[in-house]
Parts: sequence; structure tokens; C-alpha cells
Amino acid sequence: MLQFGYASVTTRALDDAAFGAYAVALSVTGFVALLSSGGIGQSVGRMVTLEAVRLRGLITYAAALGLVAGVLVWASAPVWVAVWNAPSALEPIQWFSLNAALAPMLGFASGYIRRIGRFRQLAIFTLLANIAGMIAGAIAVLTLKNAESLLVFPLVAQVATLVGALALGEREHVKFGRLKHARSDVAFSWRVTVASLLSYGIGNIAKIGTSRVLGADTIGQWNRADVLSAVPFQQVQSALIPVVYPEFRHDLAGSDRTKAVWTDMLSLTAWLILPAAGVAAVLVPLVLPMLFGGGWDLAILLSPFICVAAAIQVVSTLLASAVEALGKFKWIWWTQGALLVVQIAVVGAIWATGSVLPAMAGLIASLVMQHAIYVALCAKHGYLDARRLLKRYTVIILASALIFVTTHLFVSLGKWLFEVNIFATSLTAVPLLSLLWTLWLIRGKLPPVRLARKYKLIE
Repeated sequence: MLQFGYASVTTRALDDAAFGAYAVALSVTGFVALLSSGGIGQSVGRMVTLEAVRLRGLITYAAALGLVAGVLVWASAPVWVAVWNAPSALEPIQWFSLNAALAPMLGFASGYIRRIGRFRQLAIFTLLANIAGMIAGAIAVLTLKNAESLLVFPLVAQVATLVGALALGEREHVKFGRLKHARSDVAFSWRVTVASLLSYGIGNIAKIGTSRVLGADTIGQWNRADVLSAVPFQQVQSALIPVVYPEFRHDLAGSDRTKAVWTDMLSLTAWLILPAAGVAAVLVPLVLPMLFGGGWDLAILLSPFICVAAAIQVVSTLLASAVEALGKFKWIWWTQGALLVVQIAVVGAIWATGSVLPAMAGLIASLVMQHAIYVALCAKHGYLDARRLLKRYTVIILASALIFVTTHLFVSLGKWLFEVNIFATSLTAVPLLSLLWTLWLIRGKLPPVRLARKYKLIE
């Protein structure tokens, strides 16, 4: 909710061109940050035992890599500006070199803290860091009113989170050491990095094509749609995967337990995420102009598609993280190759139609394709029960579609009653509460509740 408030303040203060420059800078530095830290946190997360000399070697590696990454971003900013055809992004990219410089250390620190089980403390530090960042960012935007001021929030939050994470670590582990003790971890880190870079790069092909064909202003509209449509789902993903990732180390060999648990894990995640996307796809286009004001018509149009894509991404990335933890990098290379073909076709469609809508279709299609390939490969090698998962996905998709239609009907009813009488709008609460009460009464029979109880996640 705080982030929505921050987004509302900043969006009303700046135009889509400023957010376009910011979005380009974010994409560029995100790419370099992955290059410099894509696998460090994962390397720590999959360690069966924590050895001080290995951890110290990784810290030294992270610090050195961060220095190189920061310099690289600053020096290559003009090149990225030319690639994206976004001259206004030059200074934001250069300032964001600080983000790239700190990314490897933050990747190590957060991965290490989660590995030692201090999730709650890290979550508190992250929350406080983000609050501090939003306050500082809002002041900067309202004072400076330029694209560079948008960088204050993420940079302040990043620095504060890093300091907090390092403070939570064991003193014997959080020290510099010799790189030779972390050779195997660095090797795994680079394999993860290459996989992450492929995924990130392919995922941004459509955005680069959109920027070059339709202009940075369109990317600014896309960025504002992301804030309400994608960011909430991304936060769920960011909270879920780092917690689950270390547990995949128990499933490297595969077993009947793995097949049952992974199938249930994906099913439960899909039950929690996809129906929420059905509701969000109806409500976000209504809320967006209330928060951001006028001038964001394209963002309103894009938001339902982004809601659906972001929800699918949570489930797809969860399985992709498991594949990564298994070290099945050949699967990843082939999958990314297939997705590359799709994204190139998407850019061609954007150029041919002069519309951003092909990018939305390609975004959803790519995520579905990636997940389908990984499900098939995992099922073939005994990690998933594909038949059971497919049956569950079918039910979940139908339920999500029904929830989308139901939400749309409630909204339409509310609009009609509002036109009749403003006080009559409250009558929509009657069928809504009746529906919620019915679901509560039969909650024990609902599939997600039964799955959650099976693993004692709820009583």
C-alpha cells in the first residue's frame, strides 16, 4: 500500500517521458546487475553446509565484481542509450551504476541471511529500508521533478537493506577471504548468471523493440501499468522463491517425495495467484486513473494483460528456480533458445502493426511456453506428476476465468447502481458478502485449503 502511495505521488509529478527514461535505466542496470550477481545468492542458498572459508571467498568475489559492474555501467551508458533510442536515459543510467556496484554484495548478503534462516529479521530490515527509500524518493521527485530523482528510492532502499543484511550475519562468515576457496561456488554462480542473463535479455527484447518503434513514452506508459499490475505479483515472487530455493537442495536426485511435493507446490501457488489475477485484471484499470490522474490511457489498456502475465510468471519462475537449483542448465539453454524465436517474432509484429499489443501477447505466450517445456522435462525425469498437474491447472484456469467474470459483473452492477443512486451502490455488498460467506462455509472442500492443510500451512 505504501508503494502505491509513492507511485501515486511520483506519477502525478512527472510525465511519461521521465518514466520512460527511468524504465530504460532500470532495464539496463538490471541486466548488468544480473551479470554481476545473478548466481551468488543462489550459490549460498544451495550450500548443504556453510563453510566460513567458502563464504569469505564469495564475499571477496562479490565486492570485486561489483566494482567492475559499476564502472561498466557508467562507461557503457551512451551505448545503451543508442540501443534503446532513449537519449534522456543517459544520466539515469550513469547514476544507476551505483545500483550495479552494490548488487553482488546484496545478492550474497540476502542469500546468506535466508540460508541461515533469519527470514523475519531480513524482512523487517527490507521493509524499513523501503519505507526510508520511498520517503526520500518522494521528497526528491517533488523537489527536483526529473527522471534522475526517481532513482533515489531504489538506491536508498538498496543501501539500507545491504547494511541491515550484513549486520545480521555471523561475524566469522561476513569477512573477506581468498577466492580459491569459493571456486566451485563461483563456477555455479556463473552458470546461473548466464541463464539469468538469457532470461532477462530475452524478456527485454520486446521492450527494446517497443522503445525503438514506438518511443520511450510508450515504455513510460508500460512502466506505470507495471506498478499496479506486475509489482504486487513480483513482490510475492520475491518473497516466495528465496525461501523455497534452499529447500531444492534436498531434491537433487529426485524421488517419489519430490514428484508429490513439487506437483502440490505448483498447484497451491497457482491456486493462490491466478484467481487473484482474475480480480486484478478487472480492478486495476479502474484504480489506475484514480491514483495516477489523467494521461495514462495506454497504461490502463495494458494493465489487464500485465496482471495475467505477472501471475503466470510467479508459477513459471518457481519451477524455473527448481530447474536451476538442480543444475539442469542444458534444459535452460534450449528453453531460452525457443523463447528467443518467439520474442523476435513479437518485435516483428510490433514493427508491422505499430502497436504495443503484440508485446503483451508475446509476454504471456513466452511464459506459458517456458512453463510447459519445464513441466514436460521435469515429468520425464521423475520430478513432477504431469497428468495430475495438468488436471489441476485446467480447474484453476476455469476457476480464475469464472472469478474474472464474476468480478466484472459486480463492478458493472456497482456502476449501474451508482448511476441510479449513489447510495444504492452499497447494495452490491449483499451478493458479494453472500458469496464470500458461502465460500467460507465450504472452505474445507476447496482444493487450495486442502493442499495447505496437507502440509500444515494452516489449521
